[in-house]
Amino acid sequence: MEHLSLMEVLTAPPKVDRDLSRHGIFTRVIDGVKIHAVTCGWIKYRNAHFHSILGPYLVILDPTWMDWIPVFSWVIEHPEGIIVVDTGQSTYLSTDTLNKGGMNGWLNKQLARMDIDLNTDIKAQLGRLNICPDDVRWVVLTHLHVDHAGGLRYFPKSEVLVSHQEYVRPYAFVDGTYPSWFKPHLIGHYDDIGGVFEQGHVLTRAGDVVVVPTPGHSMHHQSVIFRNTELDFFFAGDASFNFSHVQSGFVPGINLDRQLAKQTLDQIKGYCIERPTAYLPSHDQAAVNRFFR
Repeated sequence: MEHLSLMEVLTAPPKVDRDLSRHGIFTRVIDGVKIHAVTCGWIKYRNAHFHSILGPYLVILDPTWMDWIPVFSWVIEHPEGIIVVDTGQSTYLSTDTLNKGGMNGWLNKQLARMDIDLNTDIKAQLGRLNICPDDVRWVVLTHLHVDHAGGLRYFPKSEVLVSHQEYVRPYAFVDGTYPSWFKPHLIGHYDDIGGVFEQGHVLTRAGDVVVVPTPGHSMHHQSVIFRNTELDFFFAGDASFNFSHVQSGFVPGINLDRQLAKQTLDQIKGYCIERPTAYLPSHDQAAVNRFFR
């Protein structure tokens, strides 16, 4: 029997699991481009966070918790380079880290419970796709909350894009969770993209990936749209929990500006009417089941 040397074992490319759905990875190919919905941990909120209009300091008085829901990152294997939208949670985000995060760290602990390990963080999930984090060209963050920016430490060689104003005026962020090298490319939304949003940031030369402002959850929250001939993919971050909130216009309590969030939901609804769209918030398994399986 032939045996591999230690060096061959260490340098061999990882085997790709063809049934990746059992790892919380779901793939769709559209216009020849692979798009992956990647589960990077799990999170649960107090029920009032999801169902009420109460602000954060009243939400934490609710003793009941909703069921676990996924934390999705999105991977686009674009011809111009691999794009990751949000990085999910990280094992680095420990209770000790939040304890050092001041009031925002305390508030995060009160509002949510998180479940993440080294087998389910963004690095492990990319490995199952045979993608090295160093090969990711762009990381786009919808906003700077810990369940979206937690995996940043794996991407020191990528261009990380954050809304300029989100970086200047973040909401409920825990800066101690960011890597020491974190100096993102700060963008505005000044390109003419037409349609409901009118202006955004065009990321690719082909013009098929754009970043649009979707404020409300945080003052300068943004979303990413991959536009193509068959179906647009709208990676919405926390603009809403699900599409039913878009349809009804209901804005749950954990939004910095509820009026602004309602305007954002109206714009998203208009976009989905204007173009065939897969609307994909970061915590909606039903949306992934609908558009990926």
